[in-house]
Amino acid sequence: MDLKEEKIESKEVFKGKILNLFVDTVKLPNGKTSTREVVRHCKASCILAKLPNGKFLLEKQFRYPYNEEIYEFPAGKCDLDEDPMKTAYRELEEETGYQANNIVYLGKMYPSCAYTDEIIYLYYADSLVKKEQHLDEGEALNVYEYSLEEIMNLIKLDKLNDAKSLCALQFYFAKIYKNN
Repeated sequence: MDLKEEKIESKEVFKGKILNLFVDTVKLPNGKTSTREVVRHCKASCILAKLPNGKFLLEKQFRYPYNEEIYEFPAGKCDLDEDPMKTAYRELEEETGYQANNIVYLGKMYPSCAYTDEIIYLYYADSLVKKEQHLDEGEALNVYEYSLEEIMNLIKLDKLNDAKSLCALQFYFAKIYKNN
């Protein structure tokens, strides 16, 4: 059975700086119609960055929607028409002050496929060189170095819950870890 839904009508109900909200009417495979609320969001990149000492960079940021400080790997949204790998290089240096001489694509993830079209591209970076941190205006975060064992402990203690970071770690184990 073909599962594709056909968009009949789309109405933008909110236009923001980083996302837009649409209410769409769709035709279902069975011929009936339904409504879909869709958040349109730009793509982004997340970087699992390994330092020469074998530790990984983790950030801690206050995330307003959850009203708490959250551990996550460096990440950021792509500028308009920016290649996600270029974003990975740029965001890693802006947020952590480290420049990567090597970044490898791990995969992509859909943060919440039920209501947003956001795609986050996941990367592994190594051969890092310390440069200078350049945070965006309105951005505040702390950068930490954690061993893989310490990161796994954060997960066990329910302190690392960020989906993109957990996905990046899973891709790392599947594609890089056994070869390192």
